[in-house]
Amino acid sequence: MTSSNNSSELLDAIEDTNVLAWIVKHGIKTENGTPLDFHDHRYLIDIYSDESQNIVEMKAAQLGLSTKDIFKSFHRAKNKGLDIIYILPTFTDVQDFSGGKTNRIVDNNPILQQWVKDKDSTVQKRVGDSTIYYRGSWNERQALMISADWLILDEFDRCKQEVLEQYESRLQHSKYQYKSIFSNPSAPDFGVHKYYKRTDQKVWHITHSCAQRIPLDEDCINYSAERFECPHCSQEITDEQRRMGYWVSTAEGEPGWSGYWLPLWINPKVPASKICEYKRTKTQEYFDNFVAGLPYIGGGNKVDASAITRCINPKVNEQQGRIIIGVDTGLPIYYTLANKDGYFYYGRCSDPATGRDPYLELEGLLKRYPQSIIVSDQGGDLIGIRNLQAKYPGRVFLVWYRKDKKAQQIIKWGEGDEYGSVVADRNRLIQMFIDEMMDKRVVFNGNEGDWAEYINHWMNIYRVWENDDAGLVDKTKGFQWLRQGADHWVHATVYARIGLDKYSDTQATIVGAGNGVDELPVGKYFATSY
Repeated sequence: MTSSNNSSELLDAIEDTNVLAWIVKHGIKTENGTPLDFHDHRYLIDIYSDESQNIVEMKAAQLGLSTKDIFKSFHRAKNKGLDIIYILPTFTDVQDFSGGKTNRIVDNNPILQQWVKDKDSTVQKRVGDSTIYYRGSWNERQALMISADWLILDEFDRCKQEVLEQYESRLQHSKYQYKSIFSNPSAPDFGVHKYYKRTDQKVWHITHSCAQRIPLDEDCINYSAERFECPHCSQEITDEQRRMGYWVSTAEGEPGWSGYWLPLWINPKVPASKICEYKRTKTQEYFDNFVAGLPYIGGGNKVDASAITRCINPKVNEQQGRIIIGVDTGLPIYYTLANKDGYFYYGRCSDPATGRDPYLELEGLLKRYPQSIIVSDQGGDLIGIRNLQAKYPGRVFLVWYRKDKKAQQIIKWGEGDEYGSVVADRNRLIQMFIDEMMDKRVVFNGNEGDWAEYINHWMNIYRVWENDDAGLVDKTKGFQWLRQGADHWVHATVYARIGLDKYSDTQATIVGAGNGVDELPVGKYFATSY
């Protein structure tokens, strides 16, 4: 038996349960009559195959997700016997979608013509013994008329949210209760973003030629050079590297919830120059929602880069007195260096995968500055930072983020048995530092180019206010600073701020201070500070 025959028999055996096998066997075509091709859409393969009960896709525009759910809905209706409700924002959207896309897909695929008995109906398709209903979100009565096994909620954020709740009640009597939500996001903690946060939050990663595994986020875009670039080695990311990426879960998520973030640059056919053009010519809201596939945070809830650049001072920091090393542990470790005259350096330690021990590099900083202390988070690495604390008693302090609305203190240093630990209110601490930057009470030594990479981390955080029981913003309940990208230097900075709070004006003797000097990691502008 030939290999071709073996492949054909395998497709025959699994096509009823595997939508990708069914697509390959029948040469499924899009509404334009072109074969469905995953060569440049590898990011869709796992999503097509995902059988999770709840799937959330927070996306940019035009990435093929509506086409994906048309094919998945036909396949599940026919082979699994599911009744399905496909929901779009308005009835006009239903007419355009069903007539201009779904019917054309049926016309281009003989297998679907066999399955679909009333392809010309705008509001429903009979597929075998099951039915796919197409509905708009602005008619509550339509939501109460039918039951379903699977809800597909297309352009979720543009739908009428209270009617969507009525549609969700249509799943109550199904043993499946599938739900798929996908949309360009709108605002934080609303719509698709709210549901995405319940998932494992998968992000497309690549392995660069420098061997670093990196998330393909906006940190990978060099807007000046108009190219995709590795944030670790600053070398170009090729289209092939983007194409050959893979999904990585970045959160634990709730059971049964699978999520994907799909920015436009996940498509290897979209060049960096196009992303840069959107950045230049579109509003920030448009770019965030339709290009980056992220919620837009309005004014006052993001850190303006100018708040940082206004604090940059070209005066050389002599690096005297108490040096505070703020450390955000993880892979890699990020840190900032500061004293009473300002923040004069930021950097990252080596990845252990390179064979270098990042904690030896931190120890090198302690030795270089005999009067220095480390203030570090305690959650990223439970072993390495504690070993360093044991080796340098009185010089390494570990921070616990805790929220206590009743306490007036933002920072509380441990005493007695708690010596060596610090408790801080995360959100109020970040806000305090931002307020200090706004008042120009912070100094960053150097020039704007020196701090460009650092500033990006501040641009990745945004503030969300708590809601009341009715779901409305209630500023009396407080706020959270959340992230939509790397924010490691933000935390390294506020940890250093904790140290400055206690030690910037004191020259007390530090227990265990050494006098040796180890080689330091190469930094961005360390030499200019001597």
